[in-house]
Amino acid sequence: MSQNLMKPGKCILACVMLLVLNAKLSAQENKANLGIGDRVPAFKYGLCLKGAPVKKFEKGHLYLFEFWATWCGPCIASMPHLSEFAKKHKQDATVIAVNIWESSHGKNSYESTWPKITKFVKGMGENMGFNVVTDSKDQFMGNKWMKAAGQDGIPCTFIVKDSVILWIGHPIELDSIVELVNSGHYDPVATKKETEARQAKSDSIAGIYKKYYDSYEKAIADKKYDLAMQILDSGSIAAPDFKGTFGFFKFMALLEVRPDTALAFVKEWQKSGPGYVGSVAAVIAKKKGLPYDLYEYALESWESLLSNPQMPTSMVYENKAMLYANMEDYKKAVENQEKAIAEGKQAIKDKKFIGFIMDDTIKGYEKVLSEYKSKLK
Repeated sequence: MSQNLMKPGKCILACVMLLVLNAKLSAQENKANLGIGDRVPAFKYGLCLKGAPVKKFEKGHLYLFEFWATWCGPCIASMPHLSEFAKKHKQDATVIAVNIWESSHGKNSYESTWPKITKFVKGMGENMGFNVVTDSKDQFMGNKWMKAAGQDGIPCTFIVKDSVILWIGHPIELDSIVELVNSGHYDPVATKKETEARQAKSDSIAGIYKKYYDSYEKAIADKKYDLAMQILDSGSIAAPDFKGTFGFFKFMALLEVRPDTALAFVKEWQKSGPGYVGSVAAVIAKKKGLPYDLYEYALESWESLLSNPQMPTSMVYENKAMLYANMEDYKKAVENQEKAIAEGKQAIKDKKFIGFIMDDTIKGYEKVLSEYKSKLK
C-alpha cells in the first residue's frame, strides 16, 4: 500500500486519508499485469484541460503521467512542486496530470465530474503548470494503466521513455528518480524486483484491512451498529497497523447510536496517540443535535490546531463557526466565520495551502456567513 504522506496534504485532515485509503482498497482486487519494463498501454483521455495532448512518444524523451483526483489532499499538495519540476525539466521531460477516480463509489458517471474538474484546474492556474487531462468516459487510464499495474493509491506517477515504463511510484521521489535516470545509472530490473516485493507485503496487510472494512461497511448499511463496532474491535486486533483508523470508524458509529458515550470513548482512544484530532473535531462540527460536551471537546480540539502551521487557520475558524452554530450561538458563529474569510483571503494572497483554499472557498465561506447572520436575534 503506497503511503500518501506529502506535506501539507497529510495534515489537512485525516478524513482525506480515509477517502484515499478506501479508493485504494476498492481498486486492489485487480491482479497486476503491467509493470516496470513493459510497453506502455495506449494513452486515451477525455478532455484536455491544459497544455497540448501527447500524440506520440518522442525517442529519448521522458513522459511523466501523474494520476490524481480533486478529493486527494496529497495530490493537491504535490502540484506546486510538480509545476516547478515541469518548468525545470521542460527540455527533457513532459508532465501529464491525468484525473481519475473522481466519482464517488461509481454512483455518478465519470463524465458528470468533468465540470468540477475543469473548474478546479482553472482555479489552480499557474499552480498546475503542466499538461492536464481527464480520463476517458470509460475510464481507460484508471483501468488499463493504474489498475492493470496494481496501483491502488494516488498520487501515483508513471515514468515512460521510448514507450516503456521505467518507474511507478509516489511523486515525492520524482526528483531523485529522474536524476538517476538521466545519469544513466538507473537499474529498472532491480527497481522492479524491489517494487514487487514491497507491493506483495503491502497487499497482504491491506487484504486483512479490507476483510474487516467490508464487513463493517455492510453492518453499517444494515444499521447494525453494535455488530459494526464488534467487527472494528476484532479488526484492531487482527490488523494493529489500522487500529487508529478502526477507532475513528467506531467513534462515528457511536455518534449514530450512543452519542452520550462517544466522548468517553474518544478521550480514551486518543491516549494511544492515533491522530485524527482534526477529523474527529470535523465530524462533530458537521453533526447537529449532539451533546454539548462533544461540541465543547471539538472546540478545544480546533483551538489546539491553530498553532499547527500545516493546518489552514481558515479551516479552523470555519469549523469553530459551525460548532457554535450547532450550539445556537450565532454571534460567535458569525465572529469565527468572519475570521475564516479573512484568514482564507490572506492564505490566497500569501499563496499558502494552494488547492485547498481557492476563490470558490471564500465564496462558500461568505454564503455561510450570510446564513449565520440571518439567524442572529
